[in-house]
Amino acid sequence: MVWVAAGIIAVFAWLGVLATLMVMPGMWVALLVALIAKIIVPDVISWWVLLAALLLTILGEIVELISSAIGAKAGGAGKPGTTGALIGGIAGAIAGTVFIPIPVLGTIIGGVLGAGFLALIMERNTGERSWKEAGKAGAGAAAGRLASTFLKTAVAVVMAAVLTVGAFWPNTSTAAASNPILAPATRPADMIDQEPIPADESNTPAPTPDG
Repeated sequence: MVWVAAGIIAVFAWLGVLATLMVMPGMWVALLVALIAKIIVPDVISWWVLLAALLLTILGEIVELISSAIGAKAGGAGKPGTTGALIGGIAGAIAGTVFIPIPVLGTIIGGVLGAGFLALIMERNTGERSWKEAGKAGAGAAAGRLASTFLKTAVAVVMAAVLTVGAFWPNTSTAAASNPILAPATRPADMIDQEPIPADESNTPAPTPDG
């Protein structure tokens, strides 16, 4: 049962990498599966491994937000453009998955174009930017979106490796229980707690007086 649970954790961890690349919450799903497996089969993975996976998941979200924002800011975008880049990246990724029939690549292209386009529109609609300035902000947002996608995917790869190694790392108590060869040998002498009572002392009845 432990090895089955470990296999499920590993499969969902690496599927989570693919889902992250497609701008889906793959890291959260992988973490949830690992947590459920831990509850059902307590020996399958350590709580410390799950904590590390949680921290990596949060790091992935932070990296995604910061990279997108930095890209937009680098292009000169203000708050409207940065907001547009975040919303456009998500909407564009969904649209790209549907309308660009190329697995994974369609999602990435859609996210990049969506971030750039909506950042451009938001910057232009503020009335303070020319088309050239808004276009520069859109280009920065698109570059930031592309960078955030690959950076978050890299974090997802690390998380998948941590969960896989943590799930299959040999647990001493579990391994000993499931494999008699690994169990500590018990010597006959170890089973003797005290010296045996001699037979003549334990079975010979006490003498009775003659008279």
